[in-house]
Amino acid sequence: MNRKTILFSLIILLLIGCNVESEKSEGQQQKNNNVSIKLDEYFQTLRALKKFNGVVLIEQEGKRLLFQEYNMSDSSTSSLQVQKKSQFDIHSISKLMAQAVIVDLEKEKLISPDDKISRFIPDFPNGDRITIKHLLDNQSGLPRGFTNEIKNLVEKSSKEIVELIKKEKLLFEPGSETLYSNLGYQLLYYIVSTVVNKPFVQYVNEKYFQPLKMHHSGAHFYLKKNNLNNLVKNHEEDNGKIVVVPNIQTDDKNQAKIYSTVEDLLLFINHLKQPLYLNNIKNNEDKIGWSGGGDGILSHVEYNISGNYELAFFSNYDEIPFGDILKTVDKIMNNEPYELPQKVNRKAIEVSESILKEYEGKYRVKAFNNSIFEYSVENGKLVMYQDGERGGTLNAETDSTFFEKTDDEDYFEFRKVDGKYRLVFHYKGIELEGEKEK
Repeated sequence: MNRKTILFSLIILLLIGCNVESEKSEGQQQKNNNVSIKLDEYFQTLRALKKFNGVVLIEQEGKRLLFQEYNMSDSSTSSLQVQKKSQFDIHSISKLMAQAVIVDLEKEKLISPDDKISRFIPDFPNGDRITIKHLLDNQSGLPRGFTNEIKNLVEKSSKEIVELIKKEKLLFEPGSETLYSNLGYQLLYYIVSTVVNKPFVQYVNEKYFQPLKMHHSGAHFYLKKNNLNNLVKNHEEDNGKIVVVPNIQTDDKNQAKIYSTVEDLLLFINHLKQPLYLNNIKNNEDKIGWSGGGDGILSHVEYNISGNYELAFFSNYDEIPFGDILKTVDKIMNNEPYELPQKVNRKAIEVSESILKEYEGKYRVKAFNNSIFEYSVENGKLVMYQDGERGGTLNAETDSTFFEKTDDEDYFEFRKVDGKYRLVFHYKGIELEGEKEK
């Protein structure tokens, strides 16, 4: 074989290789386009049903599959209006930042997950039984929130918050159960501040916001930044009307009142894909992520490891099917069958009083702020009370499922397990279970 023939053969191989790569690239691009269309169709459907108002950003392997704002109102002057660059309060997503901070401080040998919190707060009750890891894993035994209402909580300093937490009783032995605890993370923010000798949010700003170029992120308290120029207004439903609610509530806690944009949050989540964080922060669902929310707002950010994609979204309207959004996005990303949402129109049926009486009693839903849902039969109907306050009369959809209004997304279900009924509260697409009190 002469030199020209060899050269020609090499050119042919290169051309074939280029064509194969080109075909692969075109095929991947077509796949990405199909996924993008499906994702947009899903969120457009939610928007049309008045079930989503916010901003969504989804990326995979560095490619943006969806970056779009969805406004339920067509009016540019509506208080609901959001833009791609809108800033939202991230609420509990600050807990993910706290997890990253602990990883960094452990690397610097300044803190260990096995440290007892008595090391940092010597007089904390049961401080020699609760570890940093217990706080991180929501296994401290501390309740979700304060047992008693505290006026103007948002005005309390971090030290005052710790003093209030000291008065709370443990709900279980540390490490024996898991119960989401905002109070546990308030302790964590405070402990971090004592270790680094500055407020938690100042450390987060220096460690993440500045180096990662999260230029639109900051905090309402303890951090002076002049970049809060596009903050959304939050909304909730009140007697069938969508109303504005304050971004900062009197019962908020101010240590980690952080705001951000979806683009900034993805910068942060991509930073956490490093092995150091990945190995320490990955949860049981094979994700690095967190959700946040308050009155009138819901948020979420994640790196879905098995699906190899990143997702961030904010909604400044809290009546959205939060759990269903996460499930459907995952199905679309993994090319699995899914259904577009439809308008809910439940039909009530008659159920015998003898069946209704089987459900009477009190059910404790730990994941829903440890609330007690009580059910009693009154005038042939099942009536619900939440924490002693009358919630309303329920309609039966089946012998074991009940709703308040015909267009309700949320509903209650009673499941019999080992001869005993358990309550399953279907709330914003998430199942919250409650045990019957003895």
